[in-house]
Amino acid sequence: MHISDAGTDQRPIDLIVPFPPDGVTDLTARVLADHLQHAWHRPVAVRNVAGAGGTTGTLEILGAAPDGNTMMVSATGQATQNPAIDSALPYRWDAPTFVARVSASALAFVVRGEAEWHSLGALFEQVRSAPESYRIGTSGTGGASILALARLLDSAGIDLARLQRLTFHGGAAILDAVIDGRTDFAGQYLAEMRALLADGRLRALALSGTVRVNAWPQIPTAAEAGFPSFDLLGWTGIVGPPGLPAAIVDTWDSAVRAATTDPALVSRIEAMGAATAYLGPHAFHQALAAEFEIALSTATGLGLRK
Repeated sequence: MHISDAGTDQRPIDLIVPFPPDGVTDLTARVLADHLQHAWHRPVAVRNVAGAGGTTGTLEILGAAPDGNTMMVSATGQATQNPAIDSALPYRWDAPTFVARVSASALAFVVRGEAEWHSLGALFEQVRSAPESYRIGTSGTGGASILALARLLDSAGIDLARLQRLTFHGGAAILDAVIDGRTDFAGQYLAEMRALLADGRLRALALSGTVRVNAWPQIPTAAEAGFPSFDLLGWTGIVGPPGLPAAIVDTWDSAVRAATTDPALVSRIEAMGAATAYLGPHAFHQALAAEFEIALSTATGLGLRK
């Protein structure tokens, strides 16, 4: 398959998203697909293959033909965090071919808009007194946020295992559960909750990391709030089947690199509350190796690895 000759091949490129629609991975995939369709003059079809916290879609890309016609938009939770938590997961973090990182997004720790809490400190003071009374949502094996939240709660003297944990199908469903009161708080990508924050259905108490986000300058970082351990930044990136030839990796990598410098794409990503954050194949692989080791250490140290 030669994508550079795509004008003679009008078969849709299959771009798998291993999560339900409307989450940050899905939204990013659709922005990128629009760009690639114009660049390659060839259809790029985003296909949601949700299930088991991203495992179903990941297994599909791992079994796809290594021809570049089927690729996947991977993300933090299913890529590094879930393998660190679940030793029986049917794939390794490094099983796909890593092509390019596309974007990065802070996690936002949120409560429902009418909640009484206006700071992490005030919330955690109450949770410490009766942790069994509070509910937190997770996605499948755990998702992007569960280890980040476990570290945050541990730094506040709260054992995640003492909270009531409910499982939902994707980040959008977790946020819906906060809004309607089925759960009390959550940590999800800032990029998937723009409208919910803007209309007051959710209130963000803090962002992961050390730098405020330009689109939401009023939201403090967790470090500013006194909880620097809430530092995970989520990402999205392109991966392919094992054994993807170097020439195809180069073609996809070049296209993603060009996309992340396109002002129109950059604007759409930033409007979500995310940012373009390109890394090429080698740097992307190295970043994930380091991320996995931190996740594995956290999961083991907090007794979350199973």
